[in-house]
Parts: sequence; structure tokens; C-alpha cells
Amino acid sequence: MADELSALPWQNEVWQRLATALEEGRLPHALLIQGPQGVGKLCLARRLAAMLLCHAPGPEGPCGRCDACRRVVRQEHPDLAGCYPEEGKRVIRVDAVRELIDFLTLSAHGVRGKVVILAPAEALNVNAANSLLKTLEEPPANSTLILVSHLPGRLPATIRSRCQRVSIPLPPRSQALRWLQELGVGGDEAEAALEATAGAPLRAREHLDQNGEARRLAAWEGLRRLAAGEGEVLELAQDWASQETPERILEWWLVWLLQLRRLQSGLEVAHPPPGLEHLSLLPPQRVHEFADRIMRVRRWLEGPVNIRLQLADLLYRWQRLSRMTRRSVP
Repeated sequence: MADELSALPWQNEVWQRLATALEEGRLPHALLIQGPQGVGKLCLARRLAAMLLCHAPGPEGPCGRCDACRRVVRQEHPDLAGCYPEEGKRVIRVDAVRELIDFLTLSAHGVRGKVVILAPAEALNVNAANSLLKTLEEPPANSTLILVSHLPGRLPATIRSRCQRVSIPLPPRSQALRWLQELGVGGDEAEAALEATAGAPLRAREHLDQNGEARRLAAWEGLRRLAAGEGEVLELAQDWASQETPERILEWWLVWLLQLRRLQSGLEVAHPPPGLEHLSLLPPQRVHEFADRIMRVRRWLEGPVNIRLQLADLLYRWQRLSRMTRRSVP
């Protein structure tokens, strides 16, 4: 139980600042924990919630043993509420924020007040954001709101300005690798997982736990076949769109393009997918432009768009771009 509320090693410095602020009565009523995906922002938010509600907090954090800590871990504490998108949805609607506000206006069960975790904050639609802003401007007494975001730039400036920002960057590669190895992951396997997830340790662990490497290689095989003039664009687009996280495939694609650019620059590439070197004849500028296109589509996928059509458009563009390599072969 205590391990679930322990700080991740790359968060120790940030945690100490938060713990000191809490001890000295300087913790603000609203925090925005921001950083890339896979660095444990939500873990930090839940640990801070446990610290705020713990019956016997210590200098290092929540005790992890009291009834309050156990309830936080089970997400059953009566003074802790979470605000997240509905299952299968990509936005947080105004009704969810109104429920959150109603929760904050009720009397706390304990003496330590109420805590709300809202994640991901960038999922708030316009009405939900406006409703939350009123609460941030006039927060209920003895309450703490913890917003979590990996895209804070999408939040209205009025919301960002009313929260104290807590930034969690990617840890150094050596630290992330060591953490994975301490979990029992072999060195080569850990290196490959970090490469596949752009250095994000929690996503690397998820990648390993969910057979992510097999899915990643299957996605690459689809791209490789299209580049070789084989396969069907619409069939591959449908396959990708039916997966739970097509955005993850786009992130892998970006990593492959980055590896391709390294190859084109004569640099060493760790764990390249099979056949990547055959694409090194593509014009570097076109590769860069295609990566920009993927990033735009990845942002669009978070909105109400036809995912299959967006993926099909990307794959058609990839197919056309890949022809340049085939034409370059004598």
C-alpha cells in the first residue's frame, strides 16, 4: 500500500518543495501539474491528495497505512473526488465540473478539507472551463484543486494564471533505465521500451506490460509494406482506427521518422525497425514536413474528428512519399 503512494525517483525534488509548502502552510488552493505523458503526473497528484488527507503524514509523505491513505489508493475517500472524461469520451463536460463544484460546497467528512483531482485538464470543453474558472476565482474554504495536464497550452490563460504550476520533465535516460531495471526489466528490453516511448518511463512500463512491442512492430510492418508498394491504405487505416489508442501509433511513427533523420545525418540509431535504412533516400525536408503533418493529425485526433479518415489521409501521403524512394532505386 505504501509503495503506491511513494514518490517516483525523478520526482523527489518536486515532492520536497510541495511537502515543505504544505508543512509551512504555503500550499496554494489550486495546482497545475504539467509535463509530458508517462512521467507520473497523476501519481504525484494522488500522492499529494493522500498527504493532504493522511491521518499521520510524515516529513517524507503520507504514511500509506492509515484508513485515509488506504481509501485514497482505492479511490474511495469521501473527501477526495476525481474529474475525468467519461469512458470512451475525449472531453470533460460542464455537467462533470458542476458535480465537482457541488462536491466542494458540501461539508468535509474529516478535518483536513476536500481535494479534487482533474485530469487531463486540457480535456475541459469551453463551458466546463468557464464553470471551473468561477471556482478557481472564489475557491471554497479548506479545499485543494489539483489539475493535471500534458498539454497546458490548450488551457485558457485565465485558468493557468490561477494555478501554481508544478512541472515534471522527462527524467534523464539513465535514471529511467535504472528504474525499469529495478522493476526486473532487462537492459536491452528497457532500452527498446524507452526508445519506443520517447523516454517516458511509465509509458515504457505500460508498453512492456501490454505487449506493446509486438503491436509497435505490427504497425511498422504496415508502413513498411505500403512503402514497398504493398498493402491497402484503407484496410490499414481501419485497423489502426479500431485500436484503443491510435495516437500511440502516431507517436511511434514520429519516433521512426526521428530515427530516419538520424540515419540520414550519419548518426547511430538504437533499435531501428527492420528496413528503416531503405527509406534513407527520402528528401530530409520532406521527412521533416511529414513529421509536422503527423503532429497536426495527432492534435486533431483529440477532437471530434473521423479518426479513420485522418489516418487514411496520412497513409496515402506516406504511400506517395515512399514512391520517391522506389523511383530512386536503379
